[in-house]
Amino acid sequence: MADSEISTSLSRPSRRDILSAALLTVGGSSFNSSAAAAPLDDSETDATVLAWKTWRAAHRRTLALCRKQQRLESKLARTIGFPQAVLTAAELPSPMRVSSLRQFDELAADVPSLRTRRAEVAEALRAHQQRWDDADRAIGYSIARQEEAAASAEEEQLNAKLFAADATSLRGLSAKLDVLIAVGADGAEGRHFPWPELRRIRRDVARLVQLQPQREATFTA
Repeated sequence: MADSEISTSLSRPSRRDILSAALLTVGGSSFNSSAAAAPLDDSETDATVLAWKTWRAAHRRTLALCRKQQRLESKLARTIGFPQAVLTAAELPSPMRVSSLRQFDELAADVPSLRTRRAEVAEALRAHQQRWDDADRAIGYSIARQEEAAASAEEEQLNAKLFAADATSLRGLSAKLDVLIAVGADGAEGRHFPWPELRRIRRDVARLVQLQPQREATFTA
Protein backbone atom coordinates (compact mmCIF):
# COMPACT_ATOMS: atom_id res chain seq x y z
CA MET A 1 0.00 0.00 0.00
CA ALA A 2 1.44 3.38 -0.99
CA ASP A 3 1.83 6.14 1.56
CA SER A 4 -0.91 8.17 -0.10
CA GLU A 5 -3.31 5.27 0.32
CA ILE A 6 -2.86 5.10 4.09
CA SER A 7 -5.63 7.51 4.91
CA THR A 8 -9.10 7.04 6.30
CA SER A 9 -11.00 10.21 7.11
CA LEU A 10 -13.17 10.45 10.16
CA SER A 11 -16.86 10.05 9.54
CA ARG A 12 -18.50 13.29 8.40
CA PRO A 13 -22.15 14.10 7.69
CA SER A 14 -22.88 12.77 4.21
CA ARG A 15 -25.29 14.16 1.66
CA ARG A 16 -27.89 11.68 2.90
CA ASP A 17 -27.31 12.69 6.53
CA ILE A 18 -28.16 16.27 5.61
CA LEU A 19 -31.14 15.22 3.54
CA SER A 20 -32.53 12.96 6.25
CA ALA A 21 -32.30 15.80 8.77
CA ALA A 22 -33.87 18.20 6.30
CA LEU A 23 -36.83 15.89 5.79
CA LEU A 24 -37.51 15.87 9.52
CA THR A 25 -37.22 19.66 9.61
CA VAL A 26 -39.43 20.51 6.66
CA GLY A 27 -42.01 17.77 7.12
CA GLY A 28 -41.11 14.85 4.89
CA SER A 29 -44.37 13.09 5.81
CA SER A 30 -46.01 15.06 3.01
CA PHE A 31 -44.86 12.29 0.68
CA ASN A 32 -47.59 10.08 2.07
CA SER A 33 -50.30 12.62 2.79
CA SER A 34 -49.86 15.20 0.04
CA ALA A 35 -52.45 15.91 -2.59
CA ALA A 36 -49.88 14.86 -5.16
CA ALA A 37 -50.19 11.31 -3.85
CA ALA A 38 -53.95 11.25 -4.40
CA PRO A 39 -55.24 8.80 -7.03
CA LEU A 40 -55.24 10.29 -10.49
CA ASP A 41 -58.36 10.52 -12.61
CA ASP A 42 -58.33 8.26 -15.63
CA SER A 43 -58.13 11.32 -17.85
CA GLU A 44 -55.24 12.90 -15.94
CA THR A 45 -51.77 12.14 -17.28
CA ASP A 46 -49.63 14.92 -15.84
CA ALA A 47 -46.05 13.90 -16.61
CA THR A 48 -44.83 15.71 -13.49
CA VAL A 49 -47.00 13.61 -11.18
CA LEU A 50 -45.90 10.41 -12.90
CA ALA A 51 -42.25 11.47 -12.59
CA TRP A 52 -42.85 12.34 -8.92
CA LYS A 53 -44.07 8.82 -8.19
CA THR A 54 -40.94 7.34 -9.75
CA TRP A 55 -38.72 9.81 -7.92
CA ARG A 56 -40.40 9.08 -4.58
CA ALA A 57 -39.65 5.36 -4.89
CA ALA A 58 -36.02 6.10 -5.77
CA HIS A 59 -35.78 8.59 -2.92
CA ARG A 60 -36.98 6.04 -0.37
CA ARG A 61 -34.52 3.47 -1.70
CA THR A 62 -31.65 5.93 -1.41
CA LEU A 63 -32.52 6.78 2.19
CA ALA A 64 -32.81 3.09 3.07
CA LEU A 65 -29.37 2.40 1.59
CA CYS A 66 -27.99 5.44 3.38
CA ARG A 67 -29.20 4.13 6.72
CA LYS A 68 -27.71 0.73 5.92
CA GLN A 69 -24.23 2.04 5.13
CA GLN A 70 -24.30 4.34 8.16
CA ARG A 71 -25.20 1.40 10.38
CA LEU A 72 -22.33 -0.66 8.95
CA GLU A 73 -19.88 2.23 9.31
CA SER A 74 -20.90 2.65 12.95
CA LYS A 75 -20.28 -1.05 13.50
CA LEU A 76 -16.80 -0.80 11.98
CA ALA A 77 -16.03 2.27 14.05
CA ARG A 78 -17.07 0.46 17.24
CA THR A 79 -15.34 -2.85 16.57
CA ILE A 80 -12.26 -1.83 14.58
CA GLY A 81 -11.97 1.93 14.93
CA PHE A 82 -10.98 4.33 12.18
CA PRO A 83 -7.39 3.53 11.10
CA GLN A 84 -4.93 5.62 13.06
CA ALA A 85 -1.67 5.53 14.98
CA VAL A 86 -1.06 6.99 18.43
CA LEU A 87 2.21 8.84 18.97
CA THR A 88 3.71 9.38 22.40
CA ALA A 89 6.93 11.31 22.80
CA ALA A 90 8.58 13.54 25.36
CA GLU A 91 8.43 16.39 22.86
CA LEU A 92 4.65 16.13 22.63
CA PRO A 93 2.40 17.65 25.31
CA SER A 94 0.10 14.59 25.10
CA PRO A 95 -0.39 11.49 22.93
CA MET A 96 -1.24 12.47 19.35
CA ARG A 97 -3.49 10.52 17.00
CA VAL A 98 -2.67 10.57 13.28
CA SER A 99 -4.82 9.01 10.57
CA SER A 100 -2.43 9.39 7.60
CA LEU A 101 1.24 9.79 6.81
CA ARG A 102 0.50 13.24 5.47
CA GLN A 103 -0.79 14.21 8.90
CA PHE A 104 2.31 12.65 10.47
CA ASP A 105 4.61 14.60 8.14
CA GLU A 106 2.90 17.84 9.09
CA LEU A 107 3.40 17.02 12.75
CA ALA A 108 7.03 15.99 12.20
CA ALA A 109 7.70 19.29 10.44
CA ASP A 110 7.03 21.00 13.77
CA VAL A 111 8.73 18.28 15.83
CA PRO A 112 11.73 17.09 13.76
CA SER A 113 12.71 14.39 16.27
CA LEU A 114 9.62 12.41 15.21
CA ARG A 115 10.88 11.92 11.65
CA THR A 116 12.77 8.77 12.62
CA ARG A 117 9.48 7.13 13.56
CA ARG A 118 7.86 7.49 10.14
CA ALA A 119 8.29 3.81 9.21
CA GLU A 120 6.83 2.78 12.58
CA VAL A 121 3.77 4.96 12.02
CA ALA A 122 3.38 3.72 8.44
CA GLU A 123 3.35 0.11 9.62
CA ALA A 124 0.81 0.86 12.37
CA LEU A 125 -1.46 2.57 9.85
CA ARG A 126 -1.11 -0.32 7.37
CA ALA A 127 -1.97 -2.88 10.01
CA HIS A 128 -4.98 -0.95 11.24
CA GLN A 129 -6.16 -0.30 7.68
CA GLN A 130 -5.87 -4.02 6.92
CA ARG A 131 -8.05 -4.88 9.90
CA TRP A 132 -10.59 -2.32 8.74
CA ASP A 133 -10.54 -3.68 5.15
CA ASP A 134 -10.96 -7.28 6.32
CA ALA A 135 -13.94 -6.36 8.50
CA ASP A 136 -15.33 -4.19 5.70
CA ARG A 137 -15.36 -7.16 3.30
CA ALA A 138 -16.94 -9.36 5.93
CA ILE A 139 -19.94 -7.09 6.54
CA GLY A 140 -20.19 -5.45 3.11
CA TYR A 141 -19.70 -1.82 4.10
CA SER A 142 -17.99 -0.65 0.90
CA ILE A 143 -20.56 -2.45 -1.23
CA ALA A 144 -23.33 -0.69 0.68
CA ARG A 145 -21.63 2.67 0.04
CA GLN A 146 -21.41 1.93 -3.67
CA GLU A 147 -25.07 0.94 -3.79
CA GLU A 148 -26.06 4.14 -1.96
CA ALA A 149 -23.98 6.26 -4.34
CA ALA A 150 -25.57 4.61 -7.39
CA ALA A 151 -29.07 5.05 -5.96
CA SER A 152 -28.34 8.68 -5.18
CA ALA A 153 -27.14 9.32 -8.74
CA GLU A 154 -30.30 7.71 -10.13
CA GLU A 155 -32.46 9.82 -7.81
CA GLU A 156 -30.74 13.02 -8.96
CA GLN A 157 -31.40 12.11 -12.59
CA LEU A 158 -35.07 11.55 -11.82
CA ASN A 159 -35.11 14.82 -9.92
CA ALA A 160 -33.84 16.67 -12.99
CA LYS A 161 -36.37 14.89 -15.20
CA LEU A 162 -39.22 15.88 -12.88
CA PHE A 163 -38.34 19.57 -12.88
CA ALA A 164 -37.84 19.54 -16.66
CA ALA A 165 -41.40 18.31 -17.14
CA ASP A 166 -44.18 20.89 -17.53
CA ALA A 167 -46.79 20.64 -14.79
CA THR A 168 -50.27 20.57 -16.32
CA SER A 169 -52.24 20.37 -13.08
CA LEU A 170 -52.20 21.57 -9.50
CA ARG A 171 -51.14 18.08 -8.51
CA GLY A 172 -48.14 18.42 -10.77
CA LEU A 173 -47.22 21.73 -9.16
CA SER A 174 -47.72 20.16 -5.73
CA ALA A 175 -45.38 17.32 -6.71
CA LYS A 176 -42.65 19.79 -7.68
CA LEU A 177 -43.02 21.58 -4.37
CA ASP A 178 -42.73 18.28 -2.51
CA VAL A 179 -39.41 17.51 -4.17
CA LEU A 180 -38.12 21.07 -3.82
CA ILE A 181 -38.83 21.10 -0.10
CA ALA A 182 -37.33 17.63 0.35
CA VAL A 183 -34.02 18.19 -1.41
CA GLY A 184 -33.65 21.96 -1.23
CA ALA A 185 -31.83 21.87 2.12
CA ASP A 186 -29.11 19.72 0.57
CA GLY A 187 -26.83 22.72 0.06
CA ALA A 188 -24.69 25.26 1.86
CA GLU A 189 -27.47 27.83 2.03
CA GLY A 190 -30.21 25.33 2.87
CA ARG A 191 -30.47 26.39 6.51
CA HIS A 192 -31.33 29.95 5.49
CA PHE A 193 -33.83 29.01 2.78
CA PRO A 194 -37.41 30.26 3.29
CA TRP A 195 -38.86 26.93 4.39
CA PRO A 196 -41.92 28.37 6.20
CA GLU A 197 -42.94 30.28 3.08
CA LEU A 198 -42.47 27.26 0.84
CA ARG A 199 -44.49 25.05 3.19
CA ARG A 200 -47.23 27.68 3.23
CA ILE A 201 -47.33 27.70 -0.57
CA ARG A 202 -47.40 23.91 -0.51
CA ARG A 203 -50.44 23.95 1.80
CA ASP A 204 -52.15 26.51 -0.44
CA VAL A 205 -51.69 24.26 -3.46
CA ALA A 206 -52.96 21.22 -1.56
CA ARG A 207 -56.03 23.20 -0.48
CA LEU A 208 -56.73 24.26 -4.08
CA VAL A 209 -56.40 20.65 -5.22
CA GLN A 210 -59.04 19.63 -2.68
CA LEU A 211 -61.35 22.49 -3.68
CA GLN A 212 -61.05 21.78 -7.39
CA PRO A 213 -63.62 18.92 -7.52
CA GLN A 214 -66.13 21.08 -5.58
CA ARG A 215 -65.72 23.93 -8.07
CA GLU A 216 -66.14 21.59 -11.00
CA ALA A 217 -69.33 20.20 -9.46
CA THR A 218 -70.66 23.75 -8.98
CA PHE A 219 -69.96 24.65 -12.60
CA THR A 220 -71.62 21.46 -13.80
CA ALA A 221 -74.74 22.13 -11.74
